[in-house]
Amino acid sequence: MAFPKFWNSDSKQIRKSSDSLYSGMAAASLRPVLYEQGAAIDSFEGRAAMITIHATLVLGRLGRINTTRARKIAERLNTTVLDQFDAAYRETGVGDSSIARKVRKLAEVHYGLGKALTEAVYKSGEDSTKAVIACIQRNALSEAGRERLLALYLLHNRHRLDALDDDTVLAGDFDWALPADDETSST
Repeated sequence: MAFPKFWNSDSKQIRKSSDSLYSGMAAASLRPVLYEQGAAIDSFEGRAAMITIHATLVLGRLGRINTTRARKIAERLNTTVLDQFDAAYRETGVGDSSIARKVRKLAEVHYGLGKALTEAVYKSGEDSTKAVIACIQRNALSEAGRERLLALYLLHNRHRLDALDDDTVLAGDFDWALPADDETSST
């Protein structure tokens, strides 16, 4: 009888961690300052791209933990992202007959953008900033001339995620920050 208790407990913890990570990503993705400064584009697609951007960092960090638990959290997180894309389309009143096609297209963008950003974000040194800016420009993720703001935000949070111990990440404990937020809190 102990096995079912263990399985349910593990499953609940994975769900809790994934839900916590998704909630943080969603809140960070909708941060008004990112849109006000032009670092993000305020449209349905722009907001979806911001979810993808945040997911890319979290999924990358979970991938570097390389445990079964981390993989399960990552799988659930990815499923949640796609489910939320579906829910967002339904909320906008998109007809049922076209939702599957639109979600599939958004999922393709999600995976493609995630792959491109992962390659850029994990380049070393100054090359990383240039690569992220180029990726943001190619994918029109920011207003023209504001790509550097989003790149610095992404790289700042990548370094913050990397600095966390694995158990903290697996627990879903991460607060997204603007580079300026950390500068003011450390002074």
